[in-house]
This record gives sequence, C-alpha cells and structure tokens, in this order.
Amino acid sequence: MKLPLTRNILTWKNWVLVPLRLFLGVTFIYAGLQKLTDPQYFNPAARGYIGRQIAAFATGTPLRTFLQQIAVPHATLFGGLVAYGELAIGLGVLLGFFLRPAAFFGLLINLTFFLSADWRVFPYFYGSDIVFLFCWLTLLLAGPANQALPSVDAWWVAQWLDHSAEEKLSWRTKLCTWVLGVTIHPPSALASTPSTSPQKGAQQRKNTQQSASRFRAWQLEQARQQGRRNFVWGTLTGGAAMLALAWLNGTLHLLPGSAASANSAIAPTPGATPTSMSPAPSGSITPTSGSVITQISAVPPNNSFSFTLPSNGDPGILVHLANGQFVAYDATCTHAGCPVSYDPSSQNLVCPCHGAVFDPANAAAVLNGPAPTPLADVPITVNQHAGTISLSS
Repeated sequence: MKLPLTRNILTWKNWVLVPLRLFLGVTFIYAGLQKLTDPQYFNPAARGYIGRQIAAFATGTPLRTFLQQIAVPHATLFGGLVAYGELAIGLGVLLGFFLRPAAFFGLLINLTFFLSADWRVFPYFYGSDIVFLFCWLTLLLAGPANQALPSVDAWWVAQWLDHSAEEKLSWRTKLCTWVLGVTIHPPSALASTPSTSPQKGAQQRKNTQQSASRFRAWQLEQARQQGRRNFVWGTLTGGAAMLALAWLNGTLHLLPGSAASANSAIAPTPGATPTSMSPAPSGSITPTSGSVITQISAVPPNNSFSFTLPSNGDPGILVHLANGQFVAYDATCTHAGCPVSYDPSSQNLVCPCHGAVFDPANAAAVLNGPAPTPLADVPITVNQHAGTISLSS
C-alpha cells in the first residue's frame, strides 16, 4: 500500500514574502550592474573612484581603521567584491539558489554600508541601509520554504536526499534545514518508532526498507509538483514585477539618473521665465568646452538650469543665486552618485536619494550628510554683453 503524497497548495501565505524577495533581488542586481558599468568606479584617476568613496566614508565611522588601512589600499579588490557580490546575491534571491546564504551576505553588505556610508545620517531612519538590513534579516529567517516563487534550493535538497544513504539522511536533513532553510518532512508513517522485538527483526528491516523507498518516492514527487507549480507562478509574478518596475521608473523616475535622462530630452524655450514651482529647465544638447550653455534671461534669480558635462558625461547644474551671481557644479552627489536638484525654497542643492544638502553660494559645501565632500565646481563664463553663459575653456 502506497503512502499518500503531500501536496503543497499555494495560498495567500505563500505570497507574503514574494514582494520582498522581488524587491531585494532586482535592487541588488541593478546596484551591481550600475557599479560595473560606471567608467569611474575602477578608475583611480576619476572623482567617482571606489577608493575615494571608501576614504570619504571612513571619516568618523566605527569602521574607520578597517576602511583606511585595509580597504583603501585594496580598493579595486573590495569594489569588485561588492559589485559582483551584489549581482550574485540578487540572482540568488530571485532564483532561490542558496537563498539563505545570499540573504546573510546581503545583510552583511548593508550592515557594512550602515556603519560607514550611512553612519552620519541623522536621524538614522533617513538612511536606506538600516531598512535593507532588516529586510535581509526577515528573508534570512524565513528561507525559501513555502514561497510562491521558484526555489532551486527546494528542488536540489529533494534530489540530494533522495540519493542519500539511510545512515546519512539524518545529518543531511539537519544541514539543509539550518544552512538552506529547506526541510522535507517524511510522511507520518515514517516517524513512528519501529518495534524492537527480536522476533520481529526480519519484518522490521523489511518495513524499514519499504518505508525508505516510499519516502524517496514521496520526496521526488513533491519536488516535481512544487517545481512545476512554482515555475509557472514565479514566471508570471517575476514578469509582472519587472514590467511594473519599468513602468514606475519611466513614470515616476524612481531610479537614479532617470529624472536627469527625462529632463535632458526637454528642449528649453528661449526667453522662457520659469517660476520657482516649475521644474528647472534642462539643456537639450551636451555643450562643448567654451560653448554656450544657455541664455542669461532663461534662468531667473533663485532658479537653476540642467545640462550635461562634456568631460565625463555627468549631469551638471547651473544656479542663478539670489544675489545675482551664477555658479555651476557637477550635479552628481558625492555620496552615492544620485543627481542633485536645486530647491528654491531653501536655496540649496538637495540629493533626493539620501537627503544630502549642499550650499551653492558657498562652493557647494556640505550642509547635511551623508555626502562626505562638496560637489565639484564647473568653471563658467557669464557674458553680460551677449547675454550668454558658457563653459570656460
């Protein structure tokens, strides 16, 4: 007589951690790709070099000694570990491949960032890494079990235990439970204690062999059913989530640089006078050295104008100060590379990602962290006779 197979039916409980898993996986893949495609990240001569970032983060943080004495001298190595690690962690989370170890290393990365890059953020909940830390902790404790998304771990554990000898089955099951968070429970008939009567020894061995065979058959069938069902639901959910993220990014400009890209496609209207409540006008072309950025009349006092720097492709921002002076800076935040924008109400440059604030009237000095250094100055020439503002040669 065959034992009935346990079937995993998807309920609303199987979807509880799906949004968290999709968010963490997609975000870490994006973060890794962003670093690997950044031409400044591994370039020691560039302002955005990872070594410069680490050195800036080290000041006044609990990890200062480690960052200054170990990480900075080997910045390229540590930068590569972070970038490729984020990519591997994101893929592992989405695929459910070594999901619990991936969650552990994701937690370790964000804990490091919290103790360095976000350490000076006040109050602490303005920093994103403390939130990521607890997101990873939740996924680490839960593991991949009973989730609607596919899990390579669950399939692999069932296959591994199915081919395990009986004397190794116990410790391998415990290993998978603690390390991978995957536990396959045998049918109740296998959990009963067999008789130890000497007269029934032969029958006991026979029953044990039959039970082990049924257990392996049950494992294999469970893995097949779960794999097929999870693949279908995971494909649908993952595809819908990616489409939703793409739509939100295009509509709300969620990802760093998306707003700048959208603004760069809007050509300024000559002679237009934007109000303080309207978006800052943006350049439609990348000016060359010595070329005109915009007209003086196009940027009233206490307003800004966005353009692209020809030297490195970074976004630039021109600010007409309340005192009538024009200044220009590289708009890339020195904390995490997000493009800053001008806030007419405070007359400061503000980073939308982590809340860094810069004073454009004082050489873009840092007024509020976590940015460690001021924005890079961009030399300009204001020609009052011609009514133009141009990049200095």
